[in-house]
Amino acid sequence: MRLQTLGLAILQATLTVSAVTVYPTATTTIATSAANYTGAAAYDPTVLNPPPVPNGLTTQFVIQLQNGGTANLSLPQNGSFIGFSVEMSVVNQVLGTNSTILQVPFLNLMANLQERSGRVNIRVGGNSQDTAVLVSSTPDGKILEKNITGASNP
Repeated sequence: MRLQTLGLAILQATLTVSAVTVYPTATTTIATSAANYTGAAAYDPTVLNPPPVPNGLTTQFVIQLQNGGTANLSLPQNGSFIGFSVEMSVVNQVLGTNSTILQVPFLNLMANLQERSGRVNIRVGGNSQDTAVLVSSTPDGKILEKNITGASNP
């Protein structure tokens, strides 16, 4: 009995007709010149003109500001809040191998950041910084070196 009921249900499901309702939409056609450019899309010289600004937009707003800022909104930050981070795996390529061989592009970057912010904070190392120690020298004379003994990350 159950097999007959199941068979009838499957037969009814396969015979069910689905319908799709198509709603009419307004169509507009804008005549434009045919595209002539066939090169790479990045170099397409087509100029797209923006639509005009709508009429009736509000252009005047009143904003109430408090003298001295909003109390307890955040901690005051100085101009050198933003820093620069260098991962230990590339530190010698970015900074240089020792104090007599510093990379000029790095020095130029630091000079530009210092000129704009007043000071540059440099952080060397990612997770390895958590276990970093200061040593008087390294065996190969590098200014910074990662101890990779037992390391689980590059």
